[in-house]
Amino acid sequence: VLFSSIILVINFVKNDSDDRISGNGDEFLFLLAGVDSTGEDTGTRTDTLMLVKANVDDKSIDLISIPRDSKVEINGYMDKINAAHSYGGIDLTMQTIRDFLGINLTYYCVIPFEAVVEGIDAIGGIDIEVDDYVASAMDISPGTHHFTGEEALNYVRFRKGYENADLGRISTQQDFMMQFINEMTKAKNLPKLPIAYMAMKDKIKTNIKFSKLSQLALAFRSIDKSDINMVRLEGSVTYEDDVSYFEIYDESIEEIRS
Repeated sequence: VLFSSIILVINFVKNDSDDRISGNGDEFLFLLAGVDSTGEDTGTRTDTLMLVKANVDDKSIDLISIPRDSKVEINGYMDKINAAHSYGGIDLTMQTIRDFLGINLTYYCVIPFEAVVEGIDAIGGIDIEVDDYVASAMDISPGTHHFTGEEALNYVRFRKGYENADLGRISTQQDFMMQFINEMTKAKNLPKLPIAYMAMKDKIKTNIKFSKLSQLALAFRSIDKSDINMVRLEGSVTYEDDVSYFEIYDESIEEIRS
């Protein structure tokens, strides 16, 4: 349910040039922020930051993950990008991303962990196919698992068992999102979206109206896995004063602008 919000968000910004990544008028941008909290405006860090680049014309979605340790400038100081929310909430997070990537960004959805758990539980859990690599890292059996809300949250937050730590976690999150979006956009499951929304709505912070989101659910109801593209900002780990950062390559930033 944390991720179903993504597919419900693009149609109403169709003519808003402020949300274009490139000059192509049918591409639009949205930020999803998963917050390590129960919804506080500041004082808590973002656990997940993901941009959604959606093409209404060809019904494709790019999910662009921003590693939470990415080294950026926040209020004149270098820090990890996930700290922006702690200092200034979603407004500072949005401004930090705009400045760092050089893109226009207007719309967002902030979802605390509590909302994730309650939303997934409200629809009776979710079936997720776990591949061999992820299963080995997590010490669980591969194959289909039916996750409760708490189990799904633990699954997408897990990172310690991966060889590449947070990058491995990002890959798992992206795969989870692809499976979830593909499942929830099937005609038989569309009636579940309002149920999930009602369970989460008091905890979600967004500047997007539900009526607009509903329009998009219909527009993307038949999207295929092959039309959902997973992208991650690439970089390398660096250390300063014994603190690790993920330094994003300039060429990786240029690629998402194209």
